[in-house]
Amino acid sequence: MTAPTPPAAKFCALVVLILSLAMAAFGQSQASTGNIEGRVLDPKEAAVPGATVTATNQGTGLEKTTTSDEQGTFRLILLPPGVYTVRATASGFATTEAKDVTVTVGSRTPLDLAVSVGGASGSVTITSEPPVVETSRSSMATTINQQSIDNLPINGRNFQDFSTLSPGVIRDPRGGDLSVGGQRGTFNSVQVDGVDNNNTFFGQALGRGGVRPPYQFSEESVQEFQVNQNGFSAEFGRAAGGLINVVTKSGTNDFHGGVFEYLRDESLNANDPITKAQQTVSAENQSIRRPAGRAHCQEPRVLLFYLRRPAG
Repeated sequence: MTAPTPPAAKFCALVVLILSLAMAAFGQSQASTGNIEGRVLDPKEAAVPGATVTATNQGTGLEKTTTSDEQGTFRLILLPPGVYTVRATASGFATTEAKDVTVTVGSRTPLDLAVSVGGASGSVTITSEPPVVETSRSSMATTINQQSIDNLPINGRNFQDFSTLSPGVIRDPRGGDLSVGGQRGTFNSVQVDGVDNNNTFFGQALGRGGVRPPYQFSEESVQEFQVNQNGFSAEFGRAAGGLINVVTKSGTNDFHGGVFEYLRDESLNANDPITKAQQTVSAENQSIRRPAGRAHCQEPRVLLFYLRRPAG
């Protein structure tokens, strides 16, 4: 006869389960967010401890607050990708703002805030986006932002084709996967919003090319993604090649949307004699493709017939 489990053992097992789920959720949130790190300095570039630093997402209104330590260092972690306004306040110093601070997926955006002495508020506005050099880690990664996805042309509307903009990334001719640093495409890993997006049966990413479906969602739903080639942090792992970290679009406080038409017509091809000799352009084979997920449409054709009574 089996002895009943003591209540204390059940409670300990429940605590271990909750902690395991919490650690998994924390690692997932780290994969799909970014950080803002820096120091709060006075006019003589000395550290300002105890300063309150607040980051506000300009699109959603999300706010996160932290306090600088004895070295004046602050870290705003787990920030969803977007554009932020960062404000620093300290006793005896004026309030300072840094506007239009861009946070991308998987990034650590460096930002130093200089506060001035006095009670008047000061404002620092970033009007341009200089290249951000991350000095706190040595990983090699490239971020494909929303502007690139919206404006650069690709053949087939597969967002992973933009990965070839990263150094050392090409299409693997052996199967249509992405080859990162010369590795086979099967060694890559894809994460979408912090969730594993790999096919464990075939040992390949779900977003691969070839005979299987190349992707599960439209390019229109992708906000940005990061191509990690090597040296990526421990919350990713499981990839001997590269890791593609995707973040999909989310809502903001303002109504917004997009309308587009996808047109591919052979009559718009380059006037190459060899190509033209192999193609026959007619009204019957011209087509218009609408956004991904809709059926293929052809131009409607209407045939009219009429009968004429003989004269007399």
